[in-house]
Amino acid sequence: MLKWLNDYTGESKHIKWNYLLNIFDGALFTFALSFVSIGTIIPVIVKKIGGSNLAVGLIPVFWTLSFNFPQIFIANYVRINPFKKPLLLKTSLGQRLPWLFMGLICLFAIDNLNSSIALVLFFSCFILAGIAGSLNLPGWFDLLAKLTPVKIRGRLFAARSILGGILGAAGGYTVIIILDIFSYPVNFAVLFFIAFFFMMISYLFLLLLKEEQPNHPKTIMKTKEYFKLLPEILKHHTNFRNFLIADSLLTFSLMSGAFFTIHALEKFQLSDSYAGTFTVVMMLSAVFGNFLFGYLADHYGHRINLFLAAFSTFAACILALITDIYFIYLIVFIGSSFTVTLTQLSRLPIIAEICSEDDRPTYVALTNVITSPFSLSGVLGGWLAAEYGFNPVFLISALFALFSMLLYVFVVKEPRKLDPALSH
Repeated sequence: MLKWLNDYTGESKHIKWNYLLNIFDGALFTFALSFVSIGTIIPVIVKKIGGSNLAVGLIPVFWTLSFNFPQIFIANYVRINPFKKPLLLKTSLGQRLPWLFMGLICLFAIDNLNSSIALVLFFSCFILAGIAGSLNLPGWFDLLAKLTPVKIRGRLFAARSILGGILGAAGGYTVIIILDIFSYPVNFAVLFFIAFFFMMISYLFLLLLKEEQPNHPKTIMKTKEYFKLLPEILKHHTNFRNFLIADSLLTFSLMSGAFFTIHALEKFQLSDSYAGTFTVVMMLSAVFGNFLFGYLADHYGHRINLFLAAFSTFAACILALITDIYFIYLIVFIGSSFTVTLTQLSRLPIIAEICSEDDRPTYVALTNVITSPFSLSGVLGGWLAAEYGFNPVFLISALFALFSMLLYVFVVKEPRKLDPALSH
């Protein structure tokens, strides 16, 4: 198993060790999130607290904005630090604590407070989780890219997702049991506590990573110089700019994801525990998809995967619009899962190939700051769902996903064709 990793041990004696640790960290974190899935569980609890369709639509908005904007303020700090791990350990711990707080809110606040206050408290912790994750991401990805050769990053992300998906499917079945056995809101509190427990286990694998050598930046910029550089990147780097447009359109189309679960529950008159079933479908789909998508990424580049992410959203939305059969509707969750899987596997790695090694934190943060406002489409989606039902949401999402597909085919260039060194 993993004998092909021996081809890379000449670059560093710790490549295999770090590769395996990164797999287990990612898999366990994915497993943890299967208990509190943003696509299936969070919309249900927001509804149960008393949130409207608009509140459900705000879930991806709050998450995307909080997870993406703060990155730009820490990216230069990550860039100038030759060792990434010490900062990563601090931010990773902060990333995990808000999930514990959400469990405590479910246990002690929801039944004892006005629903509006309880919803504000819940969303506050949810946003805090996003902000903490945002501050963590540039350092985490920079360290992962530093420790992993470019030609095996696709398989690394795929392996993380495959193992995480297998575990997550078991997590989904556990969600069904917990939601049925425990009464509300204790059942949701239990889910958050379990998620936090496994997040902390994944943290142990980060502690064991070995960062052998510093990577000193070629230039050290002060904060003012750093922010002056950002518009210059956008002005002169054409392929990066085209990628940002395609990524923004795809981000806009993702407003549909928050509504699939609520739509299915209402359309087929299902109990809340079916959210666990949808989680199982999504996790198993991720396992299947990653076997293919990881191979595609390492052998043909990440652009094809991002095209497939847009196509998966397009197909899921169209199917949600036209089917009245429950078992066929499950394919909607397969498409939604493929979109999540593909973007997780290829969105950051393609950025790492578009830019230089020194600029990874900057480009990642700049990407997320520019494209994240398009998640405000969730507000539009929530308003449309409340006023006109779910069909306009799915139709508009499908159109934006289609535009993104066309850009990835005809406009965005595969970085490995522009830089042959990345193909070896």
